[in-house]
Amino acid sequence: MSLIIDNLKTAINGESNAKRRYELYAEKAVKDNLPEVARLFKAISIAEGVHIKNHLRALSVISGSDISDNFIKINENELKNQIKDTKTNLMDAISGETYEVKKMYKEFLKNSKKIGNDIAELTFSLARKAERIHAKICSKYLKLLENNKRIEFKEIYICSICGNIEFEPLPMICPICDHDQKFFMKL
Repeated sequence: MSLIIDNLKTAINGESNAKRRYELYAEKAVKDNLPEVARLFKAISIAEGVHIKNHLRALSVISGSDISDNFIKINENELKNQIKDTKTNLMDAISGETYEVKKMYKEFLKNSKKIGNDIAELTFSLARKAERIHAKICSKYLKLLENNKRIEFKEIYICSICGNIEFEPLPMICPICDHDQKFFMKL
């Protein structure tokens, strides 16, 4: 079980850093006069917060106690030094989300299935599926910027259960976690 606890702590730490990085990306996109990209980064930051909440809840249930988050390490200066222009930040976001999908969460899911921990398996699976969507949306925005196309305003919604991101029209049921659309938060 200690492997699953370590995986959850790694995921929480990674998501916490990603959340802060996306907040900084959003600030840079505003400075670069790309408000729709800034809104996307803000939405992904909120979604990462959903993943953190789910992982912390799973960690608490598995360990049988309340969990402090004193193991989270965020180096603000290091994160600020990683901020580049918005196109580069989108590429970095795609890379980070893809890593989580293809490597980190894939391995953590394998571990939780092997041990038979349904709670960890669920939280890792939901996050992995949402991260795949995040990467696809970032790729779409990057392609639009590279082709000098305007990114149209669309309402953005974040599922408060799994961190999925959707645009208008909002689906009746979240395609990742199967919860009703009432669980989506409008950005």
